[in-house]
Amino acid sequence: MFPAPGQYAREANAHIEAMADPARTRRLEAYEMLWSGGAHYGKPSFWDSTVPLRERAPAVQSGILRASGSRLAHMVFGERAFPVMHVERQAFGIALEESDQDALSALVEEVVRVSHLRSRMRSYLIEGLKVGSSVAIVELRMGRPALKIVPAKWCMARFDECGRVTHLVIQYRHQKGADECWYRREIGDGFDRVYTEVRVEAREPDWSKIPVETERPIAFVPVVWTRCGSEAVEEGHCIDGHPMCEGIEDEILALDMELSQLYRTALYNGEPQLVRVGVQSNTGMGAPMGPEGRTASDGAGSFAFIQSLLPKGWTFGGGQRATQKAPGKIWDLPAGADAKMLESSGAGADIIKRAVDEYRRIVTDSLGVVLADPQTLGKGDLSARALSLMFGPMLDHASTLRVDYGEALCTIIDMMLRLCAAQPTGVYLATIDSARPALAKLYADVDGAAAWMGCPIALQWGEFFEPSWTDVTAAVDAAQKATGGRPVLSQRAALRLVAPVVGVEDLDAEAGEIDREMGADAEAMRGTLGAMQPTPEAPAPVETAVADTALNGAQVEALVALAEKVAVRAIPLESAVRIAMRGFQLSELEAREMLAPAAEQGPPAPLAPAAPAPAQPVEVKP
Repeated sequence: MFPAPGQYAREANAHIEAMADPARTRRLEAYEMLWSGGAHYGKPSFWDSTVPLRERAPAVQSGILRASGSRLAHMVFGERAFPVMHVERQAFGIALEESDQDALSALVEEVVRVSHLRSRMRSYLIEGLKVGSSVAIVELRMGRPALKIVPAKWCMARFDECGRVTHLVIQYRHQKGADECWYRREIGDGFDRVYTEVRVEAREPDWSKIPVETERPIAFVPVVWTRCGSEAVEEGHCIDGHPMCEGIEDEILALDMELSQLYRTALYNGEPQLVRVGVQSNTGMGAPMGPEGRTASDGAGSFAFIQSLLPKGWTFGGGQRATQKAPGKIWDLPAGADAKMLESSGAGADIIKRAVDEYRRIVTDSLGVVLADPQTLGKGDLSARALSLMFGPMLDHASTLRVDYGEALCTIIDMMLRLCAAQPTGVYLATIDSARPALAKLYADVDGAAAWMGCPIALQWGEFFEPSWTDVTAAVDAAQKATGGRPVLSQRAALRLVAPVVGVEDLDAEAGEIDREMGADAEAMRGTLGAMQPTPEAPAPVETAVADTALNGAQVEALVALAEKVAVRAIPLESAVRIAMRGFQLSELEAREMLAPAAEQGPPAPLAPAAPAPAQPVEVKP
C-alpha cells in the first residue's frame, strides 16, 4: 500500500528526465545561446554588488562570434560571391544535347531565383557555423520549390554509405495554449508522417501507439544534412559537426567580462571623486554643500526596459542621496573646509585593455577569421593581392566551407529538380515545360525501374575580392604593352567594367549612343577635310608678304621627313603631294617642285660588302 522511499526518488528522477531535454539538445542549445548572446540568461546583474563579480552577467558583450560567422557566410554565399552554376553535358548514364543543356540551365536559374536560395543558403551555412550541423527539407509550396531549414537540435537522422539521409525524425516540445505538447514528424521508409500532438507527461509517449495525423507517400527523402568541419573519422559515429565556438567558449565569456570591467572602470574612474576636508555634521556624515539629488538606480541595468515605460521623471528603484554637480550649481563651504577631486591614473584600465586585446587575438585565431578595422587597413585603394595576404586565414576557412556547402547546394538544387520532374502538373515555373524532355533524360533504367541519376551541376566560384582600379589600370597597361598598343577590351566589356561606377543601367542603349556620337564626329571630320580640298572653281590665291607664306622650323623638318619617305618609296609621290598641299598650304606646283627630286633620286643603294683581306702566309716551324 505504501511505496518504498526509493520508488519516490526513481519516479521523481524519471519525471525530471522526461521534462528535461536530451544531452545533445542541451549542448546544441548552449551553442545557440552563446552565438546569440544569451549565454548569461538567469545570472545576476553586473551591477549587483551582493554577488561576486565572476557570477554576474556581463554588461557588455563583444558579439565577436556572430560577427565572424556572418562575415564568413557572406564570403561564401554573399550576393557577389554566390557561385555561377553550369549544367554539364555528360555524366554517368547521362548524355545531354546542347538544347537540353540550355533548357536545364534556364530551369536551374529560375529555381534558384524563386526559392530565394541566395539568402537561404546563407542561413543554412550560419546554422552550421552556429551549432555544427545544418538540416534542411526540400519542398514544393504552392507549386514552387522551397527550402525549409530545421534546427538540428530537434532532429535525429540515419544515413547510408554515401552520407545521404535515409530517415529523419523531427521532435520537440512547444507551448499550445495552457499545455506543453509534443510534436513529431518522421520522413523515411516511403512516407512523410506527422503524428497527433500529445500533452507532455512524466515520460515520453510511445509513438507507436499515437495516431498519425497526416501521411503522404514519398519517392525519396528530400533532406539535406551538412556537418560543418566534420573529420573523416567521424563519418560513422557522429551526426554533428563542429561549431565555430567549440573549444573557446571560456575565452569568449572572458572577453565579455573584460569588456564589462573596462566599461565599469571608465564609468567610475572617468568621473573624478569628490573629497571634502574639514566638513562634519552632527550625524558624522558630510554636510551638504549645495543642491542635492540622488545617484542612479542600482537596477538600471536590469530593468532598463521597465524604466523606459515609466512616465518622465519617474524612477524604478531609488538611489542614494548625493550632491548635484553641474556648471550652474553653487556649493557653499564653511571656513577652513576644502573640496578636492581625486582622479584615477588609468593603470587598471590599461591592464584590462591589454587583456581585451589578447583575448580578442586568441578568439579570432581560433575562429579562423580576420576582423580588421579601418585603422589597420589604412587609407587608399588596396589591391586584391594585398587583401588576400591580409585575410589569408579567413580565405582558407571560407574555401573549406565552399567545398562542403557547395556540395550541399548542388544536392538541394538536384532535389528540387527531382520534385519538379515527379510532378506532371501543378509546378508553376515558366521554364518547366521546355525542360521536361531534358528532365526525362536524367532517369535511367536500373533493375527494371526508373532511377534518378541526378543533374550534373558544376559550380564556378569567383574571387573573394574584386580588383581595385589600380589593379585594372596596371593589367590594361601591361596588356597594351604586350600587344604593341592595341586595344585589349571590346567596347561592351569596357562599358560593363565602368557601368557600376558611372551608373549605366542599359548597356545596349549606351553603346548605341556612343556609335551615334562617333558617326556624327566622322561626318564633321569629312566635312572639314572636304572644305580643305582645292576645287577648280576656287579663286586664284592672293599674293601675300613673304613672312606670311614662309615655313617655320617645325614645318621645314616635317617637309624634309616627308621627302625622305618619298625617297625610300615609303609614300607614293602623289600621296606626298596631297599631304603637302593640305598640311603646308602649298600649291600643287610648289609641292611637286619640292618632292619630285626626292622621288627621282630613289632610295640609297645598299653598301657593297667589304672585300676580305688577303690571307697572310703563316710560317710553320718544325
